[in-house]
Amino acid sequence: MENFFALIIGVGGDLAATAEDASAIKNLLCDPQKGGYDPKNVEFLVNEFSTKKNVISSLDKIISKTEKLAKATVVVYYSGHGLQIPDDDDPEKKEYFLKTAGADKTKKEETMLNGDLFSAKIKKIKADKLLILLDCCHADGMKRRKISDLEDMVVEEQSSNRGLLEKLTSGEGRVFISACDDNEESVILPGSKNSLFTEVCLEVFDGKLSPSDEFVSVVDLMYYIIKEVPKRVLPFHHTQRPIITEVQHLSPDYFVCRNGNYKPGRADLEDFVSDDSAERLDFIRDYDNKI
Repeated sequence: MENFFALIIGVGGDLAATAEDASAIKNLLCDPQKGGYDPKNVEFLVNEFSTKKNVISSLDKIISKTEKLAKATVVVYYSGHGLQIPDDDDPEKKEYFLKTAGADKTKKEETMLNGDLFSAKIKKIKADKLLILLDCCHADGMKRRKISDLEDMVVEEQSSNRGLLEKLTSGEGRVFISACDDNEESVILPGSKNSLFTEVCLEVFDGKLSPSDEFVSVVDLMYYIIKEVPKRVLPFHHTQRPIITEVQHLSPDYFVCRNGNYKPGRADLEDFVSDDSAERLDFIRDYDNKI
């Protein structure tokens, strides 16, 4: 696990749950008995520390650490707001920004992370396996809303997750996942501490889906996210469909972290352990909310 790196961001502020989500991801990945990441390889920015300057600095550190490695895995997790803001000179043109601590729309370039800059930094990461998880556009929590309210729930027009994903360059070994589409919200279900998207990620990272595997694969993560998130919001008359990038030659051997709940099987039963990777790959290929 020495070549596994992560940048984990939780903006906090008016959305305290985003800091809680980021902390939960960091605690699981850095647990030596679970995710197995070396804390020295993890950049962790929450609340007032999640400024644009600190995000750029942390990305530069990861770029520097990975540029000379033959093989590296990098996870970038962001929990906060993704916004499309009209250009100052051309209102018809929309610019994409990730909200960071101290964000001020009147000083957006100085206080928020421009999507073009974020994309440029991501493209400089030389890791052969790169996973970006965007938990943007949060709702306060389903328990605080009436079912009738949910049926007409609409996100403000300036919110956008597609804006950033479309700027990023996907390809073999580069997987980008957003919690929801632009006309949806990333929700917190009743009784849950974390957003649904992050909750599902945590379950996969903790080995819930494949306890017989020593490591957690990105195939498992993608499969579980696009299967579970839309299903779990249905009882609340809400729609939340994560966006994923189209990835060619997605390898079942693309691992995200160690499986903390790994239970080695008996050698005499190895021939009876089912391999669901092909079925899960087919499910991902058939999923229609892709870029």
